[in-house]
Amino acid sequence: MLMKKLPRSAVFVAVLALVVLSGASAAEGPKAKIFAKYDANKNGIIDGDEIAAVRKAIAAEPKGEFASYDKNADGKLDEAEIAAIKPPGAKKDGEKKSGGKKNTQPEASEKK
Repeated sequence: MLMKKLPRSAVFVAVLALVVLSGASAAEGPKAKIFAKYDANKNGIIDGDEIAAVRKAIAAEPKGEFASYDKNADGKLDEAEIAAIKPPGAKKDGEKKSGGKKNTQPEASEKK
């Protein structure tokens, strides 16, 4: 045999790495890729010069990657339609969701 036999732990780690890496690329869907492409400053929202880039992209190809965001099908994106472009799993304000349950109880004020 030309290759030395690898320890089981090394084989396990290698297989696990392949599974994780292949799953990571599959988890990034079309919306995540679009968002990552246009959120140049990586702040979690499409703003500033990014808006101009999005508008330019839809003007060049109205049936392209932004067609699903064009809710009124006019071939353009208005302010509300651009504001709706969020990373998958984002809250309304563009921030990522945090793990855990939302606390619906009002905070108790401390008594002094």
